[in-house]
Amino acid sequence: MRGFIIYHIIPILVSGTVLLSCSNNKYSPEIRQALAELDNTVSRKQEIEKELETRIAGMRSRLGSADSDCAKYAILDSLYSCYYQYDIDSAIFYARAKLELAETVNIATYHDAVLDLADRYALSGMYTEVFNIMEKLNPELLSADRKPTYYHIYNTVYKSLEYSSDDKILRERYREKKDRYREELLNLLGQDDISRIYVETEIKLENGDGEDIIGLVSDLLSSGKYSVHEKGILHYILANGYLQARDSTMAIYNLAKSALFDLETPVKEYKSLHELSSLLYKHGDVDRAYRYITRSVNDAMASNAAINKQSTYTLLPIIYSAYNNEMVKNQRQMRNYLAGISLLSIALAAAIFFTIRGNKKISQANTKLKEYVGLLQESNNIKEIYIGRYIDMCSYYIGGLEKYRSQLRKTARTGGFAAVSESLKSTDFIEKELQEFYAQFDATFLALFPDFVEQLNGLLQPDKQIECKSKDGILTTELRVAALIRLGVTDSVKIAYFLRRSVSTIYNYRVKMRNAALSDREEFEKQIMLIGRLA
Repeated sequence: MRGFIIYHIIPILVSGTVLLSCSNNKYSPEIRQALAELDNTVSRKQEIEKELETRIAGMRSRLGSADSDCAKYAILDSLYSCYYQYDIDSAIFYARAKLELAETVNIATYHDAVLDLADRYALSGMYTEVFNIMEKLNPELLSADRKPTYYHIYNTVYKSLEYSSDDKILRERYREKKDRYREELLNLLGQDDISRIYVETEIKLENGDGEDIIGLVSDLLSSGKYSVHEKGILHYILANGYLQARDSTMAIYNLAKSALFDLETPVKEYKSLHELSSLLYKHGDVDRAYRYITRSVNDAMASNAAINKQSTYTLLPIIYSAYNNEMVKNQRQMRNYLAGISLLSIALAAAIFFTIRGNKKISQANTKLKEYVGLLQESNNIKEIYIGRYIDMCSYYIGGLEKYRSQLRKTARTGGFAAVSESLKSTDFIEKELQEFYAQFDATFLALFPDFVEQLNGLLQPDKQIECKSKDGILTTELRVAALIRLGVTDSVKIAYFLRRSVSTIYNYRVKMRNAALSDREEFEKQIMLIGRLA
């Protein structure tokens, strides 16, 4: 028996471990370490952001006790700086507060507040508002330390307009204005200013001279004189240099370091993490790419950076599709592993039975074994019922499609192409099929867990319990979210796709239920997954 386990079962488990770790083996030790550090930082999101929120709360508490307009303005300016690349809406709020106060202080603070507000408007894609408030400023009256911001804002706006315009003539006009404002900006920046480094390297990259910046930026990084956030910027520049030099390996390494520094700062308006996810996707590291793009999308939504939202939303469906395909493949492999584990369980049970017969501990082993068997029975029961329902629904939908095709042919004969086109515009067929699909899902789920709604409400506060019936089906959307969590589907993106709702809507449902929990809200979804579990 022991020989059977060693030579037949263990290799199956080892092969699974090898498959799970093979995605890391394609990287060098340096890249594996950089990605491991980034994974750790991504997992510490709440801890890192809590430190910033605590610092912000302390500033807010001092705002009410400020003894002068100048002191109040200084606190508002610090709050603006904290939110600058973390939450653009909040940064705009404090920039407006600065502007309102600056109108009663002096001209210097007024210029400062206008430029800060315009800067965040530009990143939010509010270009009309940028032009409206910037027209009020005369660059000749700005202080030397604020003049670069004036030209930076116009450079940012026209660069965004150039990239987003589909009109060739307009795009060329925007490019000319961008170049003019960028040249003015460059003339005002000091040699050691990191903004100058960013502008100069941007020009080199546009001219195809990315290889020239690799040595320069590497030397700057080795000097050790830059802050965490500045090192993030330098690594991002270096990654783009390596990309232009066609060295994707070093690009991955530097994007990982840049993302690490961005998230540790922390900022939510960044490019490094979602660009890294794109490179990892191309290298076949789909799981990590999916985790990174999901974090990028969440941060882009939280920060409200228009450019970042556009780029992450473009990339998300591509990576999600690949991730979904990878999950299907992994599920197929897991079925094989489960077969091996089942054999191992049988072998271990037999070995225990024969070796500890008569031992008092056999009752404890049997109890544990019954628990495992119960879980396997539950899993098999769910699989059998859903497979049977899946086959029935496939047959039903094939018949429905044939019937729909016949209706279209009949419509074409009697009403021609115009009538067919009108029929195709109607969403009635899809809505009807979706209602039938959800009704089938609800009926199947409640057949498996007939007391689910009652047990779920038992986890909620009495005044926040959920009614079962909806207007058009058996379960409400909120209950379907809970049902999917019970079945092990915990990813909000997948739940949103299944229920044809937005990710933010699903997130709000989950937060609402957690807030209504009787016990620890962090353990609430784990308690849902125990509903109906066999004893």
